[in-house]
Amino acid sequence: MRFSRLFAFSVVSLLASNIQSATQAQDQTLPKKQDITGTPIPRPKIISAPTAPYPDEALKKNIEGKVVLSIVVDGKGQVSDAKALSGPPELIPAAIDSVKRWQFEPPTHAPLVTTVEISYGHPKECPGAVSDAGEVRATSWLENRDGKVIATPDDYDSSLPPYFEEDRKAGVAGDMVLGLTLDSEGRVKEIHVVKSLSARLDDAAIKTVRTWKFKLVDGNTGKPPEDLQLHILYRPTCMPQF
Repeated sequence: MRFSRLFAFSVVSLLASNIQSATQAQDQTLPKKQDITGTPIPRPKIISAPTAPYPDEALKKNIEGKVVLSIVVDGKGQVSDAKALSGPPELIPAAIDSVKRWQFEPPTHAPLVTTVEISYGHPKECPGAVSDAGEVRATSWLENRDGKVIATPDDYDSSLPPYFEEDRKAGVAGDMVLGLTLDSEGRVKEIHVVKSLSARLDDAAIKTVRTWKFKLVDGNTGKPPEDLQLHILYRPTCMPQF
């Protein structure tokens, strides 16, 4: 069964698409630096750590890995300088671009030099109990019982249904199937569960899909179609470890 990126929006801030940047930022041990009293200087606290998009070249080559950087945090808590210490060359420019956007709590002793790491990778499917996040994807068409494509997404205000952590950690995953009937304008008129995953996920999916609108394909613009099926895939994922 094929699944489209058309519905691949953010899920619990996890999936912007079916291949996404899985980026983690982490402070590393500071150099042995002390103030004039001999007291170790504490590490700066990150307030925000936005990340630059996954580099296209790295995506095309399926390159993953960790970039370690040395950064200088100024008196305003901003990164005034950054240089890579190690990591795949294709990922270094994006990592440097990322840290230059970071905001720290202004350090007591500035400028302050520390090291950080950013890991880039593709989330991998894994058992729900040990998963870090979840991915939700949906087919980009509606088909009838004979497998004929009747409608495609047109316009909708809502994102994909949520994938609740309780269900994911409990191992609830797989293919949910919803049965739909559309009106003549492609709006969802009736909806029911054909294949269930859990009562909570079913209810949330129904509530979300009710807001979607579809466009009838050529040759199906007469009588409003009935008994159409929409597949939604729920998949627990783990962040790559480097």
